[in-house]
Amino acid sequence: MLPGRYYPRSFTVLVIVAMSVLTVPLASGLVNAIHVLQGVAETQRQFATDSLVVTRDTRRIVDAVNQLQRAAGQYHLLRDTEFEPTLRTQRDLLAGQLDTLAARLTDARARATLARLQARSQTLYARLKPGTFLDNAQFHALDGEFDTLHADARTLLEQADAAVQRDTRTLEAEVRSTQRRLLLLALALIPLTLLLAAVFSWMINRPIRQLRTSIQQLGRGDHAPLPAIGGPQDIVELGREMEWLRQRLQTLEEQKIRFLRHVSHELKTPLASLREGVGLLGDTLAGPLNPRQRSIVDIMDASGRELQKQIEDLIRFGGLAADVARPVATPLALLPLLRDVAARHRLPLDTRGLQVDIQAPDIELHADAARLETALDNLLSNAIKFSPDGGRILIHAAWQDASFILDVCDQGPGIPPDECARVFEPFFQGAHQPAAPVKGSGLGLAIVRESMRSMGGDAMLAQREPWTTCFRLTCPCTLTTA
Repeated sequence: MLPGRYYPRSFTVLVIVAMSVLTVPLASGLVNAIHVLQGVAETQRQFATDSLVVTRDTRRIVDAVNQLQRAAGQYHLLRDTEFEPTLRTQRDLLAGQLDTLAARLTDARARATLARLQARSQTLYARLKPGTFLDNAQFHALDGEFDTLHADARTLLEQADAAVQRDTRTLEAEVRSTQRRLLLLALALIPLTLLLAAVFSWMINRPIRQLRTSIQQLGRGDHAPLPAIGGPQDIVELGREMEWLRQRLQTLEEQKIRFLRHVSHELKTPLASLREGVGLLGDTLAGPLNPRQRSIVDIMDASGRELQKQIEDLIRFGGLAADVARPVATPLALLPLLRDVAARHRLPLDTRGLQVDIQAPDIELHADAARLETALDNLLSNAIKFSPDGGRILIHAAWQDASFILDVCDQGPGIPPDECARVFEPFFQGAHQPAAPVKGSGLGLAIVRESMRSMGGDAMLAQREPWTTCFRLTCPCTLTTA
């Protein structure tokens, strides 16, 4: 049993703690995923911005070189001083763009090309000599340097594009790596969450299962000490209340048994005197009887026998409920036992024109003959009570899977579905009761079930066409001979 100190004091607190703990790994995983995704999104945004700026600045350098060559041609070939500011502006614009790009480039090859481009642009500008004019031959002699400058600018553009593509692939690889990490995190959190859920589910369900077991034990009428219940303090207190209830029920059961025994024995003495008096009247020891008097004596005798049977049922039920001794198994011939029980009921059978069909193998069992005979006697008496006049009763016995199975079936009105679960309860009587001068005690079927359960078997209702009511006895026993 899990020590109580590992449980909180309240079942409600246990549920709240369980829900809180289960949310911790999920919440931490969600927060971590959001943080990682925010970092990836920020990196992508910054990369997109930097890539766009670098590409734009590189293309501007290419355009600036073209504009510088055009401005130099206008200044030197046209020999117009009005173009000198334009030449200086284009020179400054190209120098500024080169400096700006130098601060943003990170690729080593592109930075080397940019450095060459800066040096050659400065050299070329110095040879253009703003403030003086070059003749056509001198200016055209600079075409090679302009071509080199153009080539460096295009190379820088290609290298910048290649660097952007490499950074894009690197970023994609980083995104895939992040996806894998998040997937692994999710795969790690799932079993962890399931494990925590299983632990808390066990902690929550365990005391509930213990309580259910205790309730089922009390429902079966088993008054043995209940197992201790662990868990939160309020559940432990409930377990103690269950134990108090068990002790109270046990006390009431003992009082009931003592009361039944006392009443039964107290009733037997006056009933014996009454039956003796009726017997004397029936033997005409007090004088001859006329037919009407004989009829009254017969009714009194039948009622006395019925009352005696009910009193004996009370005594027998009390004895079965209090008897904890193991049944005594002895060799038992099955078929003669069934015939003997049927023979004891020959008078009511003949009176109502009932036939008993016994279908049983001629085998010998090791069983408690007294308890089996008691159960069979009560079932046959019940079948006779509810069978219509001139009907049939079936007693069918079989040996199956190391168990003895016996069915007693009749053609009576049957048992309503809402009463099937209660027919074996003590003192329960169904709605369909045959007319009789003395009402039954409702203990016959309870005695049947108690007798069979004391032998390790059971009694239950069964379906057996075309019979309307069928009671089945099951009992594990040993087959001796065939």
